[in-house]
Amino acid sequence: MGINVDTGDLKVFLKTVSIKGKLLLDTLVNGYNKVLQLNPADARGIYMDVGVKLRDKGDYEGAIRSFKKVLDIDSVNAEALYEIGRTYLKVGLPNEAIESLGRATNLDRSSAHCFFHLGSAYFMVDDNPKAQWALNEAIKIDPTYAEAYYKLGLVYDNMSDYENAIGSYKKAVSIKPNFIKAYQSIGLAYEAKGQREEAVKYFKQALEKEEKAV
Repeated sequence: MGINVDTGDLKVFLKTVSIKGKLLLDTLVNGYNKVLQLNPADARGIYMDVGVKLRDKGDYEGAIRSFKKVLDIDSVNAEALYEIGRTYLKVGLPNEAIESLGRATNLDRSSAHCFFHLGSAYFMVDDNPKAQWALNEAIKIDPTYAEAYYKLGLVYDNMSDYENAIGSYKKAVSIKPNFIKAYQSIGLAYEAKGQREEAVKYFKQALEKEEKAV
């Protein structure tokens, strides 16, 4: 039977880790470990929160270590696998991200964000067909996912399929009218097609949006 952990103590624990980072992570966690092992639900929550805080501070190694502690408790925790994958992407390790995010999507096929990051990882290793598949899965789940349409446009661009790239970018700006990078990418795609006039039109729109954003 699990025991109830004092929530005030847990808040102090999380605050301390967020301030001190990985230097205290293992020491503090080990100090709580006997209690946490008796209450896996609390343990999972703490390690997830610590991982997010460490990643926000730029301590990616510590974040991954904390997320992996969740998997030590619950090996099929899709959320932890997703967060590990996202963190691997931040440090430029797409193959490791693919492994974690692939496992996460197999466990939970309802997360558009998970498929989006999986598509981004495939894009980083130039696996365009799998990147297309993952990004389209994200769009099926969330048809208003502007960033997924934009990333899909980049995939088409990478394949020199400028017509479909432009279509994807335009879908992104129809959802997110101030998506400056998408306007720039439309211009570049038209430039690649040799349609200079259209390219200039979208470059101007990108500049106008950028000036308004300042």
